[in-house]
Amino acid sequence: MQDPSRPVTGYPVQNVNGCAPPPPATSSTAYPYVNPSPYPYYPAPPPQNPRPTFFRRLFVVFAVLLIIFGTILLIIWLVLRPHLPDFSIQSLSLSKFNASNQRVSGTWNAQFQVSNPNKKLSIYYGDIVSSVFHKDDFLTETRIEPFVQGTREVNTVEASYSVVDSFVEGKVVDAMNGERTRGEIKFNIKVVADVAFRYGGWRGRRRLLRVWCDDLALSGSSGKMTGGSKKCSVD
Repeated sequence: MQDPSRPVTGYPVQNVNGCAPPPPATSSTAYPYVNPSPYPYYPAPPPQNPRPTFFRRLFVVFAVLLIIFGTILLIIWLVLRPHLPDFSIQSLSLSKFNASNQRVSGTWNAQFQVSNPNKKLSIYYGDIVSSVFHKDDFLTETRIEPFVQGTREVNTVEASYSVVDSFVEGKVVDAMNGERTRGEIKFNIKVVADVAFRYGGWRGRRRLLRVWCDDLALSGSSGKMTGGSKKCSVD
């Protein structure tokens, strides 16, 4: 016969005072309770290198100054309105001319009239080289003394070219002699100069000036230019 005071196996043990027993411990070690922070934690950013920022600011300053300088130059250029000079050839003569056996000799004397149409700008001509051609075939060249041309000024510039027993192709000799026997021989003269426009103490950048005086007809007998002065193209 079972003992009525012994609890039945398989049922929870009731506390004597009627309260539920405490829950069993899951571990022998207890950990303290940590309340999570309501704000997330972000690590401090690493210190920045000041060198890229310095160079970036320096580049911006340089770009701004360059734009300002370019704008000032553009305004000056538009206000002054520089115009290219006018070239015309007043006279051209040929003496001691001989062309035979693929050799040519002769002396050319040219006189140019150069006009500066600018009201406020003077023009400096430096490193001037002038050449003589028969059609597209080069014959000789010479250098002209540099000069400065004032505003609205007109100058006369002379050039002398000489060639002695210089080799040329046979077809060039034949062409020149053929024109000469028909009473008129034509030459082309080219002028190349390094020029700069000036306004007081200001001087613009240098540029290359090209002048072409084409189809200058000379008398086959006298060697003098026919038809009077002729305007040249300038670019």
